[in-house]
Amino acid sequence: MTGYWIRHRALLSILLSAVIAVVAGLLFVFPFISQISDNYNSQSVYKNTSIDFIAPEPSFEQISELPGSNGIDKVFPFFLTKTAVNAGGKSRTTTVLLSDRFENVDITMYNGKRLIKKSDSDFDNPILVDWQFCKDTSTDIGDTISLSIGDTTAEYKIYAIYETNSIYENGAILAQLSTEQKENIVQNSQNNGYSQMYISASDYNTCQTYLTKDYRPLGRLKDRDRFDSDEQYQVHYDAIMDSGYANEITDFRVRKNSLDKKVSPLMIWIGTALSAVLIIAFNVVMAKRGSEKGYFTKHCIPKGQNVKPYYTKSFICELLCFAVAYGVILFLKLNTSAMYIPKSAIGIEIAFIPAAVLVAEIISLSMNNSMIKSITKKRKSQGEELI
Repeated sequence: MTGYWIRHRALLSILLSAVIAVVAGLLFVFPFISQISDNYNSQSVYKNTSIDFIAPEPSFEQISELPGSNGIDKVFPFFLTKTAVNAGGKSRTTTVLLSDRFENVDITMYNGKRLIKKSDSDFDNPILVDWQFCKDTSTDIGDTISLSIGDTTAEYKIYAIYETNSIYENGAILAQLSTEQKENIVQNSQNNGYSQMYISASDYNTCQTYLTKDYRPLGRLKDRDRFDSDEQYQVHYDAIMDSGYANEITDFRVRKNSLDKKVSPLMIWIGTALSAVLIIAFNVVMAKRGSEKGYFTKHCIPKGQNVKPYYTKSFICELLCFAVAYGVILFLKLNTSAMYIPKSAIGIEIAFIPAAVLVAEIISLSMNNSMIKSITKKRKSQGEELI
């Protein structure tokens, strides 16, 4: 009977299990995980930071004056540039945040909640990068990268890797500036401040009112000696002081609420139902409409052979093949994804399809065993001797 099982059902069981796993993975699980990943990456940068607002171009003086006033608790100022970064033998155009004020870095995207991994030891020139950067450049902790700061080139070692900074296209990396590097940037700039600042509010409403009505980006004010006359400077000064900047303020709470949505598991439910139906249908067709029932009735049961192991082998074979194929599909998706996917964000939904396959296999095994029992009982009632 083992030979008959190998010839008649083994290959079909293997093919069926592999096909169901691949089809369920490609059509239902892959899109579901992609939606989860996209949803997580778009929300995490707003939910897992202490940033309430981003404001444009504060002056160096404002960075010292603003904390503790107007509902502002902490600020993190930085220069923002997009430049070629050399890493891992590759050159990648990357958004780079540069700051000499790292005391409040914990309010930014580069905090413990979003940390993926970091070095066990300190480096002289550490740089904080995101997952997307490491994926694109094939770099890891301890690798050296170089980038231009002003008219000089600086080298850093990757100290920590964080979830992708999705505020910026293709992510962003954060480097700490020395005093000399900061002066170099200032000398090459016409402004007197940073590019932006992240703000953590102690009083959200007060801070929001101040930023949208009274805040002025004083870093945009140029020195008087850059103008030919007092009149020209006054026009420049008035243009900055008399304008409103509400449209340049990024409100993280508004962004977070607009992106706060859940991924529908509908496609997983469809894949779950389809997988279960295919498993049961296959077993019904093979047992009742195929040659199995006739073969057992004619050749096996009259001789007293125990037919149940035939279906037990099929049960085990189909489950193992499905588990292996489904596991490979998940591994490939999670390790080749275009976006970062923390395992904790995936949820139990991806287990619905394997669970449905298991239940369907148990139902099929029960149905097949009932069929064998019915045939055996019928033979006995007809008075056939079972050896």
